[in-house]
Amino acid sequence: MSFKNFNEKASYHRSIAQQMAASMVPLTDKITSLLGYGRNTQTFHATTLDHLEGLKKLGKSKKQLSTFTKGLGSLIGSISIKPEVIAKLEGRSVIDFSGDAFTHPDKQGRRWAPTRGHKKSEFFQDALQRKVIAKMLEYDKTGLDFNFPSLFHETSNYIGVFESLTNKEKSEVIKLYIDNATHLLGNTMYSEILNDIMETRSQSNKSTFDEVILNKFKVLGVYSIEANRYQYDHSTAQSDIEKLGYDYLGHIPKEDFSKVTPETY
Repeated sequence: MSFKNFNEKASYHRSIAQQMAASMVPLTDKITSLLGYGRNTQTFHATTLDHLEGLKKLGKSKKQLSTFTKGLGSLIGSISIKPEVIAKLEGRSVIDFSGDAFTHPDKQGRRWAPTRGHKKSEFFQDALQRKVIAKMLEYDKTGLDFNFPSLFHETSNYIGVFESLTNKEKSEVIKLYIDNATHLLGNTMYSEILNDIMETRSQSNKSTFDEVILNKFKVLGVYSIEANRYQYDHSTAQSDIEKLGYDYLGHIPKEDFSKVTPETY
């Protein structure tokens, strides 16, 4: 495993080191299979016309995409972009929740799941981090002090030590972290803890939309929606969407947003 594979251009996504420092769990295909996911399903992805252009290419990669099956109206006001279209997708469900599970992408496009919010969170995080911290301290040249359980008060030190490592050392630490997470989640006790953490966070959000993380997907077609670019005029939507090589499935007015599910659209 080469560290260059993890060193992509800066974006709004967190770095691998930031995900690790927060004791997040990488949602790899292996880990999500251990958590009991992986079914084929149909979902939607709300996006802009500009971002739509690269969606087919993304579906052929291993990168993951946050999608939904209900709650289009409330979702529009909750995400950072201002969606103009929704693409209907079919692919592998990496993980799915009744609400927002607060997963977070890294720069490579992989989603990571939180491990906080459970009576056994510290127990889980200790098992996840102990070997990794020992390896980082073995390589450490900074003299920065950090250890579990005070780790969360010393996140900057964790990242500081990681960033001081050579690329080879960083690669070894990342591999150890992911391998250790995979090993732990092969144990039913740990997989149940993580599922409980994510489901609890999802339910506590009380959102009317759900979150389905998808990969290895194909685009079945694209709808324009009555919002932003097409709020007042959608007469050009079909032409705009078909120019990008997608099937145009129609226009969805605001009054129908609550009806949008894979069964009805």
